[in-house]
This record gives sequence, structure tokens and C-alpha cells, in this order.
Amino acid sequence: VFSKLFEAPEVANTGRGRKKGGSFQTVAMIHKQAVEHLLSTLQQTTPHFIRCILPNMKKKGGIIGAKLVLDQLRCNGVLEGIRIVRKGFPNRLLYQEFVQRYTILAPKAIPAALSME
Repeated sequence: VFSKLFEAPEVANTGRGRKKGGSFQTVAMIHKQAVEHLLSTLQQTTPHFIRCILPNMKKKGGIIGAKLVLDQLRCNGVLEGIRIVRKGFPNRLLYQEFVQRYTILAPKAIPAALSME
């Protein structure tokens, strides 16, 4: 997903150094297309949150600093969350579901009034 978000836009070349169709794309148009692509990707999925990751310190497109991105993912807890889910632990349970599932482990830890809600 990350690599597709930071791809350089494709430009059709006619061999004479001009774009196909003669249309001129401004930076704003390219940005708008990228945002539209991101929104269509988000609408096809069910994200719980969106985390912004700075791809490089040069503020240039198409360059991804792997160490910078990895450090951000690690510091934000994203990698740890992925490890937890991969090990099969529940993620994003509602409180009532949590109580139903785990009360058997420590029935006295949760007051009866709370577990009956």
C-alpha cells in the first residue's frame, strides 16, 4: 500500500519529449489525483485509524527512507500491534465482549454489576 501511494505519476511519452494529448498537469492536479486514489482505497477497506508517516526528510515524492519509516512505525506502536494480532490475541473488543470472554479467568476481578451491563 505504501509503495503505491508514493509512486511517481506516469506520463505518456510520444517520443518527442511531450506528453500525450498535450495536457499539462499542475502539482495541484497531481495531488488531487493522489488524494482521490487514497480515498478510493480507504473506501474499499475498513480502517480503524489512519496514521500519517513521513516518507523522507527531503520532502520529495518517490523517495522512501526505509529506516525513517520503520522508526516511525516502531515509535507509534504499529509494529507491536501487528505482532499482537498475528499471535492471535483479540483486537478492538467491545468491553462487554471482553467481559464475556475473560471473566472465567478471574471472576472476582470484575464486579457483578459491571459484568451484567
